[in-house]
Amino acid sequence: MDRLPEPSERRPNYRRSSSSGSSGFLERILSKRRKSSSASLPFDAKGPLGLNMLFTPSEPLIDYVFVHGLGGGSTKSWSFAEDPSYFWPKAWLPMDPAFRHVRISSFGYNADWADGKETTVNVHDFGRSLLESMRNSPYLRTSETNPLVCVGHSMGGLVIKQAYVLARQDSTCANLTNRFQAMVFLATPHRGSDLAPLLNKMLRVSINHSPRTYISNLEQSSELLGLLNDSFRHCISNLILFSFYETQPMSLGIRSAMIVQRESAVLGYPGERVALLNANHRGVCKFESPDDSNYTTVRDAFQTINQTIIERCLSSQNAKQSEKEIQQIDQYLGGPGKPEDDLHDLEGARIEGSCEWFAEKQTFQAWVDSKETMSPMFYWISAKPGTGKSVLSGYVINILNELNLDCSYYFFRHGDKDKSTASGLFRSIAFQMASINGDVRSRFLSMIDTGIRFDKNDGKVVWRRVLLSAVIRESWQQTQYWVIDALDECSDFDVLFSMLASIKPKFRIKIFITSRKTAELCSRFADLERSLGDDVSVFDEISFSDTRSDMALYLEGNREKLHVGDAKQRDDFLQRILDKSDGCFLWIRLVLEELAMAWSIQHVERVLEEVPQGMDRLYTRALHIMSSKPQHARELARAILTWTVCAMRPLTVSELRAALEADAGDNIQDVEAAISSLCAQLVYIDKADRVMIVHPTARTFLINEELVSEFAINKKPGHLRLAQACLRCLCSDELKPLRGRGAKRRHIRQAPFSPFIPYACLAFAEHMRQTTSKHDSLACLLYGFLKTNVLAWIEYVAGTKSLFVLTQTASSIKLYLQRRMQFTAPLDQDIQLAESWVIDLQRIPTKFGDNLVMCPSSIYWLIPPFCPASSAIGSGFRSSFKGIQVRGLTDTGWDDRLSCISKDDSQVSCVACGESIFAVGLQPGSIVLYHNNTCQEWKTLDHQSALRHLRFNNTGNILGSSGRRDIRVWDVERSYMLWHFAIDNDILAFAFLDEQTFLVATRANMVRRWCLQTGQETHTYNWTDSVDFGDEGQFRRPPLTVAISPDGLLVAIVYRGRPICLWDPEERSLYGMLSRETDPSALGLGTNTSPASLVFNTNEELSLLAAAYEDGDLCLFDYEELKLMKILEANAQVVACSPDGVVLATGNSAGMVQIMEFETLQLLYRINANDYSIRYLAFSADNLRFLDARGTQCNVWEPAILSGLTEKNDSSTDGAPLNPKIIGMSDGELEITTLTLEESGDFFFIGKSDGTVCVYDAKDGVQMRILYRHTYQIPVTSMRWSSVRNILVTADAASRFIACALRRDSVTGWAVEERIIDLRTDSAILNVLIDQKSELFMVSTIQCDTVWDFRTKLKRSSEDYESRELFDCLNNPFNENQRILITATRVKIVDWESSITTRTVMLSFTGQTQVPLDQVVKSVMLICNDSMIAVEFKKSYGEHSTTQIQVFQDNAFGEQVSTPVPMRQLQLVSREVLHLIGGFGSRLLFLSKHLWVCSVDMEKENGQGEYTRHFPIPSDWHSQRQVLHTAVTSRGDILFSRTEEIAVIKNGLKFEEPAKSQLTL
Repeated sequence: MDRLPEPSERRPNYRRSSSSGSSGFLERILSKRRKSSSASLPFDAKGPLGLNMLFTPSEPLIDYVFVHGLGGGSTKSWSFAEDPSYFWPKAWLPMDPAFRHVRISSFGYNADWADGKETTVNVHDFGRSLLESMRNSPYLRTSETNPLVCVGHSMGGLVIKQAYVLARQDSTCANLTNRFQAMVFLATPHRGSDLAPLLNKMLRVSINHSPRTYISNLEQSSELLGLLNDSFRHCISNLILFSFYETQPMSLGIRSAMIVQRESAVLGYPGERVALLNANHRGVCKFESPDDSNYTTVRDAFQTINQTIIERCLSSQNAKQSEKEIQQIDQYLGGPGKPEDDLHDLEGARIEGSCEWFAEKQTFQAWVDSKETMSPMFYWISAKPGTGKSVLSGYVINILNELNLDCSYYFFRHGDKDKSTASGLFRSIAFQMASINGDVRSRFLSMIDTGIRFDKNDGKVVWRRVLLSAVIRESWQQTQYWVIDALDECSDFDVLFSMLASIKPKFRIKIFITSRKTAELCSRFADLERSLGDDVSVFDEISFSDTRSDMALYLEGNREKLHVGDAKQRDDFLQRILDKSDGCFLWIRLVLEELAMAWSIQHVERVLEEVPQGMDRLYTRALHIMSSKPQHARELARAILTWTVCAMRPLTVSELRAALEADAGDNIQDVEAAISSLCAQLVYIDKADRVMIVHPTARTFLINEELVSEFAINKKPGHLRLAQACLRCLCSDELKPLRGRGAKRRHIRQAPFSPFIPYACLAFAEHMRQTTSKHDSLACLLYGFLKTNVLAWIEYVAGTKSLFVLTQTASSIKLYLQRRMQFTAPLDQDIQLAESWVIDLQRIPTKFGDNLVMCPSSIYWLIPPFCPASSAIGSGFRSSFKGIQVRGLTDTGWDDRLSCISKDDSQVSCVACGESIFAVGLQPGSIVLYHNNTCQEWKTLDHQSALRHLRFNNTGNILGSSGRRDIRVWDVERSYMLWHFAIDNDILAFAFLDEQTFLVATRANMVRRWCLQTGQETHTYNWTDSVDFGDEGQFRRPPLTVAISPDGLLVAIVYRGRPICLWDPEERSLYGMLSRETDPSALGLGTNTSPASLVFNTNEELSLLAAAYEDGDLCLFDYEELKLMKILEANAQVVACSPDGVVLATGNSAGMVQIMEFETLQLLYRINANDYSIRYLAFSADNLRFLDARGTQCNVWEPAILSGLTEKNDSSTDGAPLNPKIIGMSDGELEITTLTLEESGDFFFIGKSDGTVCVYDAKDGVQMRILYRHTYQIPVTSMRWSSVRNILVTADAASRFIACALRRDSVTGWAVEERIIDLRTDSAILNVLIDQKSELFMVSTIQCDTVWDFRTKLKRSSEDYESRELFDCLNNPFNENQRILITATRVKIVDWESSITTRTVMLSFTGQTQVPLDQVVKSVMLICNDSMIAVEFKKSYGEHSTTQIQVFQDNAFGEQVSTPVPMRQLQLVSREVLHLIGGFGSRLLFLSKHLWVCSVDMEKENGQGEYTRHFPIPSDWHSQRQVLHTAVTSRGDILFSRTEEIAVIKNGLKFEEPAKSQLTL
């Protein structure tokens, strides 16, 4: 039996110091390696030649290069013995925290003087070789700015100096030269060595050797040495120099001598650091152990160098940028952070000397050793509750950190919503790995920039879209270590195990796990071993005998808690506690807390006698003590326990104080004292000031339904209590909206929020989800909140940059309302209000997400006007604040169709969705890629044949496209085709199984498999013999269609008139048959009706297959049981499954789309249409959207029902069945195609796709009348207005142009007085223009510009073109007799009367001579009271977004100007512009890429990219329009076209917020 330490053995400090003795653990590992080295692969003791990389950290910031000396080797010189464990630059330095970001290389060259071969090389040649090796190294070359430290032994120091001097003399090496920051010389003969002539003399007289030039270079009289020293002396500015000299002679056989004298080993330069080493010439670079004093001296010098370099080279600006990036990633991942507070608590709880027994375990040493190839991936530690597993986890983390290993860690905490799920683990691990690796950070920043969204609460989604996409890559140079504590407290560890089983062997990872030993976990580890191999894990169970010594140390360290008895009596007390503890640290801790209150021997004895063994008995005793308190104290204790157990996360002391006040009205001044006095054995306060349950077993004890106590916690009433307190807080005046906007608003709210408000904002809905819905009090609080402070709550949530809280809250309220229906009338107004807010909270993030985050206060004034008037926010808050008004739009509620992408003459054949983009395949073979967030076109790929299928891989970076008989695989980001596979037969289906494997099913009854790394076909499977119907004879019908299961283990095959055949490619056998008939064998050749489309459920845990038959029947099958689950007359011919497996989408030949719950086929949503057949359906990766391909269109839909389904919670009470939402779809035939303004600002003119020309009232956006018509259904494409004679000229797509004189009309504003001209041209009309005097107008076509006379109605002049660039035109504000035509490259000044070009000037832009060749003019307009000309450019293909803007003074094209130069005001701002709106006063208005209407004051100097933001528009206003039609009236009203309507935005320019471009030149 372990005894307690004697008094003489007791140490004064039992707390662990900051150093954990990692050098001792390193020695154990090195010793283990030496013992096993005899059985390992042969060791190259001398080392290879050239530059060899020894170690690469996850984020290299500094490079070290070691260069050996005379007769040495790249390994030999640095090894004490011929064993890899002594090769200290590779075996020791990488495990030193001071080298966390240091990449280490060793350079070898042939300086073996004992080699008999003749050579003439010298030190200069060696230096040249080193220099070229560093220049050509792929590692050093790609890290262009990493500081460089060179370490040379003996002659190696001269080689380093020579390489540096040569680099300084070569201008092409300037970048490399600047990277040299430090040099360390170990016994380098800077002034030569006395022994060099002797050595050459010996070689001269030997038979097999000859003198060496490089040895002659070491003579004191060497000319090369003198020149090298002289050159080096002149170029050492800013170099850090360390010189070490030997102090012991070296044996030379018959005598001993100093090889390099101190005078030669020291340079004597100012600033040089000099130190001695207690070793001979060879020993200065070879060390016996990490504790060797010489090694410590050299290592400390390295650490000094590293710190100096970091201070000197790695600027604070770079550090701030890196910190900013990490903060961005933390916010993007939902703020998981690094659980350092938990680790610090555990470090504080560990007594110095404890847990050391674990470091002695051979299994643990093997697991830690990254060089141990056979060590297991998983190390699972189990033990009983309260036995110190978490403290052991903290010890392991410290060991790994102090060995400089990449370690990420996580502590599960049951009852803390943020720390009890697999998604929380994955997000925290991802954040930590991004913190230590720049490449991972870059990938995350790219995901942020491209707008990749994911459900932060879905562990599988987080694994797939975050860890697999950005973190788990084979490019990691070092083994990654994960420490996961208390896995049994994870609520969904099944997800964790299924994801861990998918880790590829090439990703080097080791995972340390602690938990209780449960049957479920044992089963999951067994499954893991079956999946990955028997040697993948090691299991170790902690026993009392393991931790008894630690407990003795713990007791001794807490001896001061015993206030009575002498030393012997106290030893006896502590021994009795140890014997009674049964190995439970927690039991000991709680007993000691009680003994700390004992002030007599008798009291101590009584406690030790009465205190029971076992935690439940101890907890029961604690409740008994609490029950003896007064009534008010018991109520307070119960409140503290309820908040501690039921809170979504641990509350801080200040939060709990405010929560108790909101809960019961009690203002508890000293919460710490209350906890200590009332419930100290169940609740404690940690170092982060958080109120914690003492142990998970205490929570389990308190919520046990069999517990009979006034302190028992019933979770539903507990959550009710917390939900009510949260809502009372949110309904309080403290959260009441304040007047003022933006910075003014922030200035008004000077008093900080109550500490409880952040928790209440983020957690109230979750408490509602988990409580009963029958209490009216909670419902009243919810309705009151939605009527008063809901906007202030949205503002707060937006400020956290986590808008998922809004959709999660909507889901929780929705589930609550479904249950609430049992107790109230469904038509109750409050219920309807809450239901309306459910929809709004799902829509607002979609329509305004990024802009709401950018400006949270916009929820008050800027967002409500753009929401439907029938919505909760539109009806309840649109008139609350006087401000922006949006008129002219019909209120149809939130639009579920985000975008309608029309491709005119090209049929859309297929669609696919990736993580951040979606692809639309056109029948001619083009693949158009769009951004998911904005639905804007990004780029186009060319498959070069008619497309049939598109598929993204799991991470969305690879796209597969299939024609009839070929497949192309694309790297999406680079627009690069990786592979082109020609197939002999028609392709029926293909799928990406993982990052490496590609599966194709063909009409030749075959499945073929390719490797995407090599492009080689690896397997071919033929199912012909396996699928034999018996009644076909020699005749075999070809298959109609095929579906491949998500894991590739089953292929569903459809033949005409046959059952669905399930074939197993691995077994090469028929798995079974499925049919809607009772007997599949009854189907024969005479049966014609077959499935037209089928899809496997993407959730591999659900063995479901959906099949849509040609006659419209929809069948659901269980393919494992081979039975029909359900059949439905759904009129479906196309099916698709959402990525999470929850939703099934169907489409038919009439264009109808239905959304159903996959498992039940319950209809949730329907789109009724009567147009083109649905060819293809696809879901977005986040499950929130779906796409349909029909005719020439691709529609993007985001129904609110999908957002609700992604937030399903199995623990919630099921509500009433959802009523399906059924909507109709506009045929899209009527659309506004052109827009022009009338000067007064009272009216504007519109041209439409049906050929009508209309006048609208600018006050309310209402159409007043149709002025006239072009040909029916021929779109109006161009329009110009002249106020001089009130003439309107329009042109259409059929080359017809009409000029009409209008007159004022008191009822409709304007009416046609005379149709002046109505003619057609020979080619397509590009533009029309009216001169300033309204006497002439021009019609521009692709062939010519023709000028017509209004008065004579005859052609005045023309100018022909063989070919022409895209252009826009306007009148010359400097000369009314001229017009200006502007292209991307030139400006033409043309006479109106004669159409003669008077002059042509080339455009010159800032920083470049012309606009890039792929850009064309998008529009030209006069601004700033016609004193400036704004030219807008766009890509010549694809996107209609603005690429840049140039503004010229009105006289920039005058006679005296040879080269017009644009104004500099927009040089930075133009990069923010998505679309130019127009001019208003001195301001230029534009729509930014963030979808804000903004302006720039052109009369002010603006070289820093400043501009003004006014208001944002909903995202679908842009995404549904291929070409935006916008304008600003003379009254400052903004016009936006919305399909067939015009939105008139009033007062928008009154709201101003300064902004600045984040882009740089």
